[in-house]
This record gives sequence, structure tokens and C-alpha cells, in this order.
Amino acid sequence: MTDSDYPWEPPFAGTEAEHVVGALGRLRATFRWKTDDLDAAGLQTRIGASSLTLGGLLKHLAAQEDYAFTTKVDGGAARPAVGRRRLGR
Repeated sequence: MTDSDYPWEPPFAGTEAEHVVGALGRLRATFRWKTDDLDAAGLQTRIGASSLTLGGLLKHLAAQEDYAFTTKVDGGAARPAVGRRRLGR
């Protein structure tokens, strides 16, 4: 079995960075698979009592990934939040 047998999995052997990038690739592939055929109405649908939508979850994950790589991995300054609400308001 090789890494290419399961391209959505992180590499079996590799550096820490390769494992992190592989794990992110797996998460991205999963969310794309789950949301790829949804239109705008599907992405805005709320389920049950939650106010979270799939579109909102995708935006949140993208923002958190950007923050983590910009500040924690790269050591850069945090970017200002654009179009995000503060919790509790």
C-alpha cells in the first residue's frame, strides 16, 4: 500500500508539515464532497435549532485556516476580520 492508494489520507511517512498539509487536504476534500452540489439555498439552509449553515461553516473554516497559517505557522500579523460578526451580538 502506498500514499497514492488513498490520496485523501495524510502521508504514511513524512515530515510534520507534510502531515498537517495532508490532514488539511483530507478535510478540504471531505467538505467539498459534502457541499459540492449545493446551490446558494442549500448552503444557507439551517438544520434544527442551530443558526449555523454549511456556507457559514465553510467560511469559518477558511478564516480559521488562514489565521492559523498566517499567525501561528508563518509568524505574521493577524489580518482584520472582514464581514464577521462578534459572538454575543
